[in-house]
Amino acid sequence: MRRHLSLIFAVVTFVMSPLAVVEATAGDQINRPRLYGDGIAFDVIREGETIGAHEVRFDQDANGWNVRSIFELEVRFLAFFAFHYRYEADARWVKGELHRLRTNTNDDGERFSMLVTRSGDRMQIHLKEKTYSTEAPIIPTNHWNADVLGQKRVLNTLTGNVNNVTLVAKGREAIATERGDVVATRYAYTGDLVDTEVWYDDAGRWVKLRFIGRDGTPIEYACRRCQGDGKVEP
Repeated sequence: MRRHLSLIFAVVTFVMSPLAVVEATAGDQINRPRLYGDGIAFDVIREGETIGAHEVRFDQDANGWNVRSIFELEVRFLAFFAFHYRYEADARWVKGELHRLRTNTNDDGERFSMLVTRSGDRMQIHLKEKTYSTEAPIIPTNHWNADVLGQKRVLNTLTGNVNNVTLVAKGREAIATERGDVVATRYAYTGDLVDTEVWYDDAGRWVKLRFIGRDGTPIEYACRRCQGDGKVEP
């Protein structure tokens, strides 16, 4: 069950090319959180049933952004047993790059935590069983940051491992949001993370996620609030 649920985080035609969403904001990465206003929220749906929620909060100060992510779900089996899962991540972003990240996961009583800190051009990853470093910058698997589209590696926030990935554009689709349907590009993770697809609109907003569980059942993130105020401040 744990490996099944962990896939949740695994991981443009018209007038824009598939990578235009990255190129259009390449010199303005520090402003990406402003695309969402003060926060975003998704319902987590399996076989038509809402089983949980994922919310992200963005708070700016004079030097950067604090980003807090909370994911929680409960899966009921028959009428007398429930599986509970909760994930929390607190990240510090400065000039569009990750400088600090702390995660805590409670997988039905089994706990995992990770601390990531920036030191010069290296990221230090501290786990219970080991500490190691990798080249900075690196983007974690929290999905809200569309700059991941230009990356070849990501930091898996459930395992603490660095995964080699490529995101491949799979076409354009209309996605339901709180502001109505928006046209977004669907990307599929390949490499170390598979069976995971993510959708970004033309501005780089995360609007949907889908993964395939080990039993073959699709699980989706449905936007409850993901469009912010539609403005990007200078």
